[in-house]
Formats: sequence, C-alpha cells, structure tokens
Amino acid sequence: MAITRRPLREQIRDEVLERLVRGDYPVGERINEGDLAEELGVSRTPLREALAGLAQEGVLDLRPNRGFWLLPLTVDEIKETYPIIGALEAFALRNCDYRTLVESVPRLNELAQRMLDANPSQAQAIDDEWHDELLKSCRNERLMHLIKAQKTVIHRYEYAYFTSRKRIMRAETQHRIIAKAIMNNDMDRAAGELVGNWTVDVGVLREIIENG
Repeated sequence: MAITRRPLREQIRDEVLERLVRGDYPVGERINEGDLAEELGVSRTPLREALAGLAQEGVLDLRPNRGFWLLPLTVDEIKETYPIIGALEAFALRNCDYRTLVESVPRLNELAQRMLDANPSQAQAIDDEWHDELLKSCRNERLMHLIKAQKTVIHRYEYAYFTSRKRIMRAETQHRIIAKAIMNNDMDRAAGELVGNWTVDVGVLREIIENG
C-alpha cells in the first residue's frame, strides 16, 4: 500500500473496498482478519477500525463473536439506492458554483471520452472521477457525505455495470449531455439528466446482481 498522510484506517478502508469491488471476497463468506492484516502489512487494530467503518456504511455485516461478512445486495436495494444517489447529486449540482462548473466542462468531456477506451475497472474509476469533478464546488459537506455513503453501498456492483460496452456508451453520452446543459446555463436540464444517469432498468439491475 502506498504511504500517504491520510489516517491509516482510511487507507485500509479504501484498499479493502477496492478488493471488494474486484470481487476478491465472495459474498456470504467471513473475511479472515488475520490473513488480511498480514496481506496488508498492518496490525489488527486499524484493520478492525476500517472494517467497522465499512460495516457502518452498509457494505459489511458485523456479527458478534464471529467477525465481518460481505453483505449481498438485492435488486430491491439497488433499485432503491440508485435514485437516492441521483436525487442527492442533482441537489448537490444545484448548489455548485456555476463558474466552477463551466470551467470544469472541458475536463468533464475529456473524462467522458476516456470512458470509451476503458475496461470495466477503468470505466468505473473514470466515472467516479467524473462525478467528483462535477460536484467539486458543492460546499454542503453533509450532503456530500450522504452521497459518498450511498455510493459505497453499491460501489462493488458498478464494476459489473461497466462490463457492458453498451452501458459504458450510455454513461458517456449522458455525461456529455450534462456538460452541454451546463454550458448552455440550463441547470434544470443538467440536473434532470443527472437523475437519469442514475436511473437503471430493473432488468439491468438483475443482470448486475447475477454477474456481480
């Protein structure tokens, strides 16, 4: 793991979440804390703090005297969570500084273009970066925390979402439409398209669950 000035538990949390997203740990199986601590080269205490944080975020299940387990995500949970994220991000977008949004448009379009040549893992990372760039001028920290928490719950299924070339192209098109609406100072259109970006057909959700 790369050493940074961020708290160790946060670094561990991000590394574990990345492994969950990749599917390193099967759903329904206990996470072996001893093996994981050894793999990461850390002690059990910060690891448990990181795992407890992921449990609070709804990714893991903490079972007393039994440890941490990766929770499965149902179609209903994804169906409920995606529109929540869309609504929260649309609200955040309306609270962004417009000048900063306009300045971000070239970067937003660049990231959208990069998605077309990306593999699923890269597409997921680029998509995250795109949304972060879009909302970077929102100063409502509580709102941004809520968005991050909701995304954490479904993040490991985003990889499965982007295994489809058609869905990558859909995201790229939507991202460009949102950027164009911002340039046209049509924030109602931009916010509406952002909600649409988080709207997924139930059949697609089932496919994500089956492939995730």
